[in-house]
Amino acid sequence: MIDLLAIVKLILTRAGARCPSVRLRQVQATLNYLKLGRWMRDHDFDCPRLISRESVFDQVADSVEHQHVLYLEFGVYEGHATRYWSQRLKHPETRLHGFDSFEGLPDAWGPHKKGHFATGGQVPTIDDPRVQFFKGWFEQTLPNYVVLPHKVLVLLMDADLYSSTITVLRYLRPHIRKGTFIYFDEMHEMEHEPRAFDEFARESGLTFRAVAADRTLAHVFFECCGPREP
Repeated sequence: MIDLLAIVKLILTRAGARCPSVRLRQVQATLNYLKLGRWMRDHDFDCPRLISRESVFDQVADSVEHQHVLYLEFGVYEGHATRYWSQRLKHPETRLHGFDSFEGLPDAWGPHKKGHFATGGQVPTIDDPRVQFFKGWFEQTLPNYVVLPHKVLVLLMDADLYSSTITVLRYLRPHIRKGTFIYFDEMHEMEHEPRAFDEFARESGLTFRAVAADRTLAHVFFECCGPREP
């Protein structure tokens, strides 16, 4: 009896051997977006789909800009997001703290090699005394970091890698509660930020709602709704 599935697998492996790596990454990216759409639906994360990342930011900034916010950003790079939030958050006691090694990725991520996104160790210059950067790997800087008093906690996750993302979420677990906002910048990489977020939600017992996303679902803001009901 002919094993058709085995024949299909044989054809695919031989085709893969001849397919350029860039083409395979494109195929994987397509599958990731399909998986992400399914994942969002399975978790009932229905939300407005907006035109840009800044539009997604606006959905939360509009509601918290005059409150006492503690804004924590993980993966600062050149400080584009930090500058946005520095301008939008108006309360004088708000603090904006950015965490980054400024040495690039600690491991390869997709087509990006270890060290990609490095800034030569240079920290962004932002003319706002409320902004402070903590230079180093997350597992080195977070144990010594003191979470300041605040009314609203806003977390911006742009750490890219699963390992980096789950490290931050687990460390900040005691401070993530109802009303905390968490933004993820690379949701289309299913084995990284979505995996970490999914794992964290199961471990913590916390529930979340999607506030807003861009049209591709790569950039998504969530709000914590508190512990899961028994």
